[in-house]
Amino acid sequence: MNTQFDDLSALLHRLEVPISASEAHGLLSGLLSAQPSATAKRVWLAELLEAAEIAPGTLSDKATDVKALDTWFSAVLESLHDANLNYNPLLPEDDTETAVRTRALADFCAGFCYGVGLGTASRGNKPLPADTTELLNDFIEIDSSASDSIDSVDESALLELSEYVRVGVLLIHEELQPVSQTESGVH
Repeated sequence: MNTQFDDLSALLHRLEVPISASEAHGLLSGLLSAQPSATAKRVWLAELLEAAEIAPGTLSDKATDVKALDTWFSAVLESLHDANLNYNPLLPEDDTETAVRTRALADFCAGFCYGVGLGTASRGNKPLPADTTELLNDFIEIDSSASDSIDSVDESALLELSEYVRVGVLLIHEELQPVSQTESGVH
């Protein structure tokens, strides 16, 4: 059982956020790739709470769930910086129908592209590296073609696409947020 996916889905449902867990994870991953983590956290939470139409005055009623989002944010940040490259797009469990998982991967790609767009816009929309631009275009294509071919994607194609997206996110993150030698412990 993919408890991360189920837990985030339940959390978003309780907060009445009208986006999927995969899209929320993609959004956060894109923001973390394009902005400093403190800014990404603020923007991500604002996007989710705005989508849920939670009035600022009622936020205290949902403090436990907002704290859970904060904890979840930290886990995603850590996974993006994992030295063993254990980061993965958040998708439903492998025994879930292929069509559902394909739609979730498309949602992740849409959220990721939106997150990178938000993050780079706040940095003045400087040109992106060529590899990043190519990968983002591929992610947009995955999102747009998923609806057309959702029933025709087989398990091996989905696994291949998922791995492509996983590695692409890590590459984009490294290109937009390179690890400095002092951060990596090299002196």
